[in-house]
Amino acid sequence: MLPRGIISNFRSPAVPFPATFKYSISNKDLEYRGFALRRTISDLNLDHLNSVFVAVGFPRRDPEKIKLALEHTQSLLWFEHRRSHKPVAFARATGDGVFNAIIWDVVVDPSFQGLGLGLDKAVMERLIEQLLDKGICNIALYSEPRVLGFYRPLGFVSDPDGKKKKYSL
Repeated sequence: MLPRGIISNFRSPAVPFPATFKYSISNKDLEYRGFALRRTISDLNLDHLNSVFVAVGFPRRDPEKIKLALEHTQSLLWFEHRRSHKPVAFARATGDGVFNAIIWDVVVDPSFQGLGLGLDKAVMERLIEQLLDKGICNIALYSEPRVLGFYRPLGFVSDPDGKKKKYSL
């Protein structure tokens, strides 16, 4: 039986998200395509977020528990589809706020996957940058084993045997 998720550790790329880092898709291009970047839970409809969770295979969650989890989240990002006002991509990170963070709940609405939009990469790039800007350099990711290959180009390495490895900038 495959584990539900495994931890991968972020390793500093050769050039770690400098101030002049170029995103794979710019904020301007995302806006042009009808998406708004959000960094808070205000205006986030938890029922719509829960629908995205369910659509990607997560179990349905109690909205009150989602709200509580998000209130205890240090960093989060989500893209809103402007026409529908619904979240279409989401990721969050928890941690000690100083040295360590774990990224959780990276999701993209399946109806926005495979269109060449790169919302999954866009949300991750911005969340990693946000964490690094706070000085947090030990970043782990909790994800399904089947999608780990996607995260390697972003600087994550697999830790399949559960042994923690520290990577810092």
